[in-house]
Amino acid sequence: MPANPLFNRQRWLMVPRQSLFLLAALPLAVTVPTLVITLISLGAGLLVLGIGFVILVVAATLSRWFGLLELERLAWTGAVPIEPPDWPRSAKPGLIASIMAVLTDRHQWSYIAYSVLYLFLGTITGSLALTWLSAIAVGATRWLWVQWVPTTIADISLLALVFPAVRTLPTFLHEVVVNTYYALICAGALVTLPWVVDALVSVHDRLARLFLARYSPEEIDEQMAGLRRSRQASVAAEGRALRRLERDLHDGPQQQLLRLQLDLASARRRIASDPEAATRLIDDAARRSAETLTELRHLVRGIAPPILQDRGLAAALQALAERNPIPATVTTAIDPAAQIEPAVQQGVYFVVAELMANAVKHSKAKRVTIDCRTDTSTRSLALTILDDGKGGAKQVPGHGLAGIAERIEGLGGAWSLDSPVGGPTRVTVQVPI
Repeated sequence: MPANPLFNRQRWLMVPRQSLFLLAALPLAVTVPTLVITLISLGAGLLVLGIGFVILVVAATLSRWFGLLELERLAWTGAVPIEPPDWPRSAKPGLIASIMAVLTDRHQWSYIAYSVLYLFLGTITGSLALTWLSAIAVGATRWLWVQWVPTTIADISLLALVFPAVRTLPTFLHEVVVNTYYALICAGALVTLPWVVDALVSVHDRLARLFLARYSPEEIDEQMAGLRRSRQASVAAEGRALRRLERDLHDGPQQQLLRLQLDLASARRRIASDPEAATRLIDDAARRSAETLTELRHLVRGIAPPILQDRGLAAALQALAERNPIPATVTTAIDPAAQIEPAVQQGVYFVVAELMANAVKHSKAKRVTIDCRTDTSTRSLALTILDDGKGGAKQVPGHGLAGIAERIEGLGGAWSLDSPVGGPTRVTVQVPI
């Protein structure tokens, strides 16, 4: 059954913040736009004297401060945060160049226009919110102050404009009818309050996005810069992994296989003349081949296993936990309808494998827990890896955690590390799908 919108807890919880936001808009609408308009008028009139430029910069600074304050206030109400523009800096030194950089910036004039518009915006929305809250307060408290302000014929006449039949009621019922009328107004205003304040805050939010947010080309440039950083981090992470795998193969299995080849050649030469020595060499070769196989299995952990492609990420993480020397528990809640890219699944698998390897080497943990779930609202995959080890893990350039950070950044994701001395260590990862 769908939730009743009238009793939407989250909507009602935001009413106090939204109401305070709208009530604070009234004094702001009276003061800030008046100051900005006054300073702009004065500065424009004194341009010929030069001091007008300084006054215009003061007006621009005030409007910029006010615009940033509005963005903070909107975020405080629970609205989606708005990214402010990147303010330009003068390429030339000197006061005149700095003043011209401010006065010729289109974002700056957009902030000034918003400050002037706020004279009407803040007054209208703040007055409506005050009216609604006053209706609730008056209707809910009339029974307290009615003894000092009794019902008069004016109240009945006002009520009769809506309900003409009130005039025919006996006098002793007038007070009851008026109190009931105020109570109905209070109930109606209270029930509709969350939708009213939310709609008024939405008006502020839409106009703030129009006047105070960065323009679309700037957002595209920022996204392109982020993609370039992600690509560079991904390339660096893969290059580091390949170099480590090459070094491990050279230092480990390659040397073991070379020694194995020499032992078998020596056993072949001695098998006729000294069978016992040849048998010992063959036994050593068998033992060495088993050690080499074990070492290769450890190295293969850095390569995506077939189970990841055949049965998906949840099964691969479970298999990884079963092979881990430290007891590990995996909890997954992956939406079957979510289309997770193979590259994302492989990257997440590597991240978990490397974090578990770090826990085995450094944490002295007795248990590791892994939680992996999809977040449909943000279209992302969220990971939490927790161990009960000694803690104190830090990201050092060129070491394991730095490589993990590069891999996550290469996937376009973000991560956080919380590892106080004494433990536990918690790593949270969020990767878009």
